[in-house]
Amino acid sequence: MIIGSVVAIFILVWFYNNAPKYGRNPLYWAITGIMVYFAIALFWTYFINPQIKDAAMHGRNTLLMYIARYAYIVVAFSVAAIFNLKIGPKNK
Repeated sequence: MIIGSVVAIFILVWFYNNAPKYGRNPLYWAITGIMVYFAIALFWTYFINPQIKDAAMHGRNTLLMYIARYAYIVVAFSVAAIFNLKIGPKNK
């Protein structure tokens, strides 16, 4: 989805810009952010989403269809944000 790609680019830029503040290499930190985002997105897509899609198709629930389409973005962004804010600063 295009929205997921836009969020991935946002995470790339966000991690890259925060890296000097955290004392990390910007390129490596940006790649780490993208990897965290896509790992969570793939996990959600292959292990959680099929059950939501199945329930939405059998029940014809519009809200569940939107959740099935876009929840991976919210979940993956949230995990990447927590990762950046908690793991980003190096322990001195």
